[in-house]
Order: sequence, then C-alpha cells, then structure tokens
Amino acid sequence: MRLGNIRIKKPRNFDHHFLLLAIILTVLSLVSAFWLDHLNYSQKKISYLPWVSLTHLKEKTAPPSPEVKVFLADFIQQHLERNGISPDSISTERTDEGLVYIAVQTTATEYTKIKDKFMAAIKKKKIKANLREEKSQSGEIVVTVELREKSTTSGWVIFRYTAPVVARKAAKPSPLPATEKKEVSKKVALVIDDMGEDLDFLQELIQLKTPLTVAIIPEARYAQETAAIASKNGLEVIIHLPLEAFNNHISSAGAEGLIRTSMSPQDIRSILEKDLNLLPQARGLNNHMGSKATTDEAVMDIIISFLREKNLYFLDSKTSPKSIAYDLALKKKVPAASRQVFLDADEDRSRVGNRLLELFNLANKNGQSVGIGHPFPETLEVLKTYLPRAREYGLQFVPVSEVLKR
Repeated sequence: MRLGNIRIKKPRNFDHHFLLLAIILTVLSLVSAFWLDHLNYSQKKISYLPWVSLTHLKEKTAPPSPEVKVFLADFIQQHLERNGISPDSISTERTDEGLVYIAVQTTATEYTKIKDKFMAAIKKKKIKANLREEKSQSGEIVVTVELREKSTTSGWVIFRYTAPVVARKAAKPSPLPATEKKEVSKKVALVIDDMGEDLDFLQELIQLKTPLTVAIIPEARYAQETAAIASKNGLEVIIHLPLEAFNNHISSAGAEGLIRTSMSPQDIRSILEKDLNLLPQARGLNNHMGSKATTDEAVMDIIISFLREKNLYFLDSKTSPKSIAYDLALKKKVPAASRQVFLDADEDRSRVGNRLLELFNLANKNGQSVGIGHPFPETLEVLKTYLPRAREYGLQFVPVSEVLKR
C-alpha cells in the first residue's frame, strides 16, 4: 500500500496471531459452557450434557458394601456344611459395618479333614487368611482365621476342638507348641468411665478377670473405696476429671469439683491437688465432659503441667472434635492417649457389641486401640460375651498405661 511516497507494510505474523487468539477464546468459551452446565446439574437445574453417566461411573467404582461381606459369611457357612460340619455347630454374627464372626465347634478329626479345603476355598475367593492356632488353659485347641480383603479385616472364623490324647514317653515330654509362646502384640485398652457410685458394678468388672482401666469421679460417693478395691484387684485407676462443657451442660455425676474455663490457675490447681489426694492410686487422668475446657489452651496447660509434675498420663476422652488436649500433652512431654470408640455414649445400647467389634478391628488395623464404656447393664453383658474372645481376634487387653504415646 502506498500513501504518497510512504509504503505501509502489513505484519507477516498478523494472521497467525489472530488465529491463535480466536482459538484461545473458543476454548475458554467451551470450558465456561461446560462448567456452567455442570453447575446447573449439581444444583439440580436444567443441564444439557450427560453428567448422569459420570455418576453411574462413580457408582461402579465405589467400594464394596457391607452386603458383600454378608455374602462372604453365607458362602463360608455353606462351604462348611457341604464338608460335613453340622449347622448346629456353626454360629454366625454380623455387625452393622459388615464384619462377620463365625464360630465352629468341631472335632480334631473333622478339622484336619476340612482345613486344607477351607483355606483353598477362601483363597479362590481372593481373600487373604491369617491362621493362628493356640491351646487354651483347658486344653482346647482354638484356631483363628482372620479374613482380609484389600488389607482390611472382613471378619474371623474360629474353630474349636478338644486336643486328642496322645501317649507320651516319660523320658521325653513333648515341648509346648510354639504358638503358645507367641506374644499377642495387638492391644486394646478399655476404660470404664463414671465409676465411684456402684461397688456392685465394680465387682462385676473384677470378675471379668481382664486388665481394664476404671475412671473414677473424685467426688463420687464411693470414689476412694472404688480406687482401693480396683487397684488391689489388678484394675488400673485414673481420675475422671469433671471439666466444663459447652452450653453449661453438667451431667448428674461429676457436678462437684467441676473445673470451669473462668477459674483462676490457683483454683484449678487446688481442685487437681484435692482430686489426687482423694485418689492416690491414680496412674493418669481423663476428662469427664469437657467439650469446652479441652479446647481452651490456658486451662489445659495448667492441667497438663500438673500431670507432668506428678508423673501422670493423660487420656483425651475426645468429647469435642476440636480438643487440643492430646496434642498439648505430647508437646509438653506428657504420655498421652486418645479415645477412638465410645461403646455406649448414646441411648442406643443395642449397638454396644458392634462398637466393641469396631474397637477390635481398629486394634487389628493399627496395632492398638482405646475405647470408653460406662457402667450400664447392657455394656456389662456385652463385655461378658466378647472379652473372653479377645485372643481369638489376635488381641490382648491392657491398661491404658500400655498404649500411651510418649
């Protein structure tokens, strides 16, 4: 082009740049359209793209439901019956989470006959099985088969039979089976809160012959008697310290000696000193209520410092998901643990058994677990049923002092 004697040149890359800009704007427009359409779909408004099919795709890749594990229990029972085990000798329990517990009372001959077939059938279902054989004090052989799918425990099958009598030479007594010497490494610590009001319930706990931990409210009617009897009979004692909750909630037990966030450090320490004088057998302390106090760093700093000074441990009952108490204890070099399962914190006591099995499963998965229960008749009945089975699950009950993080 010429303008007078001036020649104007059109840039060589003009068309290329214009095309690139057009492509970028087109892509941005498409992305915006897709995003707006998906936004409409997520808000259940009119959308034009097949987002539903993507939802179906997600459903296909969802993890197996508890019904899959129920199918596994049925498969095992049918397999055992086909191989000569009487249905009357098999009992099956299922939890709400899908865990299964199958107990089989059999004979040494029957077990020897079906063992290899059973393990082969389980393997064919692509289920890993960890088998452990132990001899009980009564001479009964207990075979525990832990079933695992994708590194997660699905349940247990327990075979029980009486060991056959074998003649032994007097000069060479046969050694004990190696499995009897094996120490169970997975630990469960169970705390019974709100103790100190019912000595009869304490005697029931003692009769369980299990190293439980009892958390005693210092101002309870029989607090000192409870601590003395529990300690004498192998139960670990800790202080169940009443702490302020949100909404000024105070339970019927523990209103006396309540530590509030508005108290001075001197008043808080005075209560702690008095509680320890009342319960000198205490090895540690956990909070009673405390959804507000355990989120207050100033209050918890006083309590944790007191525990460090007295060489006591701290158990966070986790009455609030925002509790800072456990982390603060570790930060200040105080041995600590944190509750993972409440067995009976709500009114639905029918689920206590399921929650105890959940506690067992956490110990199997993580090596240890901590649970808290309360002195309710329903809880006691579940403990009577399940505590003797602990070794069948590959677990050992221990006091809280044996599962502390330091």
